[in-house]
Amino acid sequence: MKTKASLNEQDYLHSFMSTMTQKSDTIINYVLAVYFLLGIALAFKYDTWEIGIGVGSLNLILYYSAKFFLKNSKFYQYMLAVVLAIFMAQYIYQMHGLFEMHFTVFIASTILIIYQNWKLQIPLTLLVVLHHIGLAYVQNFIYTNPTGLQIYFSQVNIDLETLIIHVVLAAVVFFMNGYWSYYFKEHSENHISKISGEYELENMKLASAKYSSLASNKEFNVFVYRTAQDLKMPLNSVLKLIDVSKENTDNEKLLNYFEMMRENTQKIDDLINDIHGKSAARVSN
Repeated sequence: MKTKASLNEQDYLHSFMSTMTQKSDTIINYVLAVYFLLGIALAFKYDTWEIGIGVGSLNLILYYSAKFFLKNSKFYQYMLAVVLAIFMAQYIYQMHGLFEMHFTVFIASTILIIYQNWKLQIPLTLLVVLHHIGLAYVQNFIYTNPTGLQIYFSQVNIDLETLIIHVVLAAVVFFMNGYWSYYFKEHSENHISKISGEYELENMKLASAKYSSLASNKEFNVFVYRTAQDLKMPLNSVLKLIDVSKENTDNEKLLNYFEMMRENTQKIDDLINDIHGKSAARVSN
């Protein structure tokens, strides 16, 4: 059974991760806008409007549809990874096979770190590997002489050695970004755990201080109650002694003195009775 502290820690972590996801989604909105507009800008120069608008719009539809229809799932984040990889392929084709545009997917891989989910690097890795293999296959086995064809696959001669180098380097980049995603998530969880522990410790200290204060007050009330009770007996004796002394003298001055003594002593007795009554009520509570 989970303790109250662990439940609070889970609440803090859930709240923190939800806030981070919302902020990450906001950043991604800007990133997708930039990627889409880049495709439009390339269309101006390379006259690839069908690809720039068509594929770019399809990418946005895929991402925002997944996000809208699967609100309580992280599936849209994986769809985002797929979309960012497709943008890479789109740019390569738009620029007539400029293979260096595959660096845009490395930028996308770095951006995905903000979600603190290393698994998002998996779709990128798979799609980039399949993309490179597909380009190599098309270049070497299908369109070996694409004269007159307006199809641009790659300006790079993708032989087996080139393919292996590109795949290995891409995998290293994705692995490193996946590691940083994992590291940041672990760091966040440890940070939240530390904050939660400090918060619970502070609550325990406050509760302990409050209990100690209550205990001290009770001890003080007991002391006052007992002191008042102890004072009542000698004061009653003094009052009785004054009454006896008044009965055994006819001296007017002495009688006046005794009366003054009795009045003052009675005031003290009334005060002690009041203190005794209030302290008795506090002790009983």
